[in-house]
Amino acid sequence: MRGSVGLSWRLAGAVCLSAIGLAMPAQGQKAAAVPDFAPPSVLRAEEGLTSTAKGDVQAGFNKFTSRALRNAVDTGKELHYVLPIVLSDGTIFNPATGRNDKVRLRAYNGTFPAPTIKMLPGQTVRLTLQNKLAPEPLCGATGNTNIPHCFNTTNMHSHGLWISPTGNSDNVLLSIRPGVDFQYEYNVPADHPAGTFWYHPHTHGSTAIQVGSGMAGALLIEGKRPPTMASNGDLDTLLKGFAPDGDITKEVMLIQQIPYACLVDANGKAKPEDAIWTCNEGEVGVVENFDYQFDPKAWKKSGRYTMFNAQVRPEMKLKSGQLYRWRLIDAGVEETVNLRIRKASNPGALNRRAAGAKAEEVEVQKACAGTDVTQFEVAADGLTRGQIFAKVDNNLQPGYRSDVLFVLPEPGEYCVYDDASGTDQVMNSPDNPKVIGVIHAAGGTIKGTQKEFLTEQLLRAADDLPADVREVVQADLRNDLRLTKYIPHQDVTEEEIKVSGQPQVDIAFNLEFEVPPTKFLINQHAYDPNRMDHTLILGTAQQWQLRTLSVNHPFHIHVNPFQIVDIQPADPKVGLSNDSKKVYEGMKGTWKDTIMVNEDAIITIRTRYSRYIGQYVLHCHILDHEDQGMMQNVQIVLPDGQGGAQPLGHNH
Repeated sequence: MRGSVGLSWRLAGAVCLSAIGLAMPAQGQKAAAVPDFAPPSVLRAEEGLTSTAKGDVQAGFNKFTSRALRNAVDTGKELHYVLPIVLSDGTIFNPATGRNDKVRLRAYNGTFPAPTIKMLPGQTVRLTLQNKLAPEPLCGATGNTNIPHCFNTTNMHSHGLWISPTGNSDNVLLSIRPGVDFQYEYNVPADHPAGTFWYHPHTHGSTAIQVGSGMAGALLIEGKRPPTMASNGDLDTLLKGFAPDGDITKEVMLIQQIPYACLVDANGKAKPEDAIWTCNEGEVGVVENFDYQFDPKAWKKSGRYTMFNAQVRPEMKLKSGQLYRWRLIDAGVEETVNLRIRKASNPGALNRRAAGAKAEEVEVQKACAGTDVTQFEVAADGLTRGQIFAKVDNNLQPGYRSDVLFVLPEPGEYCVYDDASGTDQVMNSPDNPKVIGVIHAAGGTIKGTQKEFLTEQLLRAADDLPADVREVVQADLRNDLRLTKYIPHQDVTEEEIKVSGQPQVDIAFNLEFEVPPTKFLINQHAYDPNRMDHTLILGTAQQWQLRTLSVNHPFHIHVNPFQIVDIQPADPKVGLSNDSKKVYEGMKGTWKDTIMVNEDAIITIRTRYSRYIGQYVLHCHILDHEDQGMMQNVQIVLPDGQGGAQPLGHNH
């Protein structure tokens, strides 16, 4: 079957990566080669060893540096990475025209997708971020922090990691200007849960532009701790036999939307707004105009496609009758994806040039009416669930991660599509289903149901455990696929909340349209970097209540994950809509770091403030909303010994 070039990337003229989608070139154009679908590259620590570990001691380091760091790296106690940020040239396949559009985008390591970073609990990871983007002499000249600005100023957020938010750790309150190198030091605690996390920029004012440019990558904490009778273990140890070549990085499925536009023509003349989504010969697509490219209606207007691992409509070769794990990471800026996998009932109706809502919907209706492939979710936002949850539609919002197991029950073609048949939860606007990938499956046919196949495979995988814990794990699996020996956190109980004695925290998202420009608010205030919105006490647990007064918003908080304990309708007389019921299905009791807050819902969560003090943020994970003010400052402080909070800072 034919495919297409989705995206190819080059740095300084060298092709670093190519990706597939489907190739049906315009008349007179040469067909592009169709490379295989591939996971993101992996950032190799040995390539990142700096002179401080290899040779001469740099200024500012002491006389032990060279030998000490070399020994730490050799023994695996430390990983050293270097990650440059550059403006890089490439192409993205456009199904509407059958051509590869030229693009020039900001990129980590000069590649798209960004490389996967892997680490272990108990390691120290030193990551040197090198900002090689162009200088910005007028950066910050507006004076209004909530007007998007300084698009080449950056930093790094390790989304979902439970590490310190201060200093040179997961500190998103610092700014790395062009021409500046900065070394992050992530001290991953030995008791950190294994899981699927991700990294992306987080400088207020430039986050959406940079993530929308493709600056996002997978960050995996690999687990090697099997469960024992005394303690829980990492799910990776149960599932290691299902990873391709035993490599968990090959399970990554990075989901992105790049709203590139050709803002000027081949002669450098500015194009009218209604023409920027068509890239003609000699024009280059960029992500530079916040107002045009992050308008609420821009993505629908653009005709751009959701990508897997930087590939437009990839064609994937998998084996039927085999269990797979996908580590789904929604690294988009503002788009909902309802991921569905279904047997192609009519493969000949797959229209690899389908463009526009009507054509996309017709393709799904004609081609994708076969058997559903169940996605068995084992982890949400990187954290193992207490019980595997079966779903057909996997509702993914910006910032979400979903680790799913699945089997293709028989050979043939399968549609991977966004079943957006209704309302887009993020944009609160009509949406249509669209194919975003095709699977070609060759192999065997399973016996029994998909759930029975999954259960049998997991029971076999548990055979290698010691007898006592094996009995517990296998009994759990037989009891409707429970994973109680693999969950990382204990429930936050009502009693724990009472003992902590902390008041409930209320969060309300809101938009104000009355006086332009639109104001993006939390609790009726736009972001102020000098205002502390929440002071929380280390060692306590607390209940939060989340709601929105205007359109839907995904809530994300840094450092400490939360447990979802209740979801109620905002208006009990009306109840939850069908869309909301689908969005929240199976979430009660789940641990996450990001949760969509729909207009018709009130969500109650509980969390603990453990180990780390310092300042960080919470915000809407529609990143253009965050850049325009939908963010708050949070600080965790020591208790004062009298039931209150001790001021953060130096006391003499």
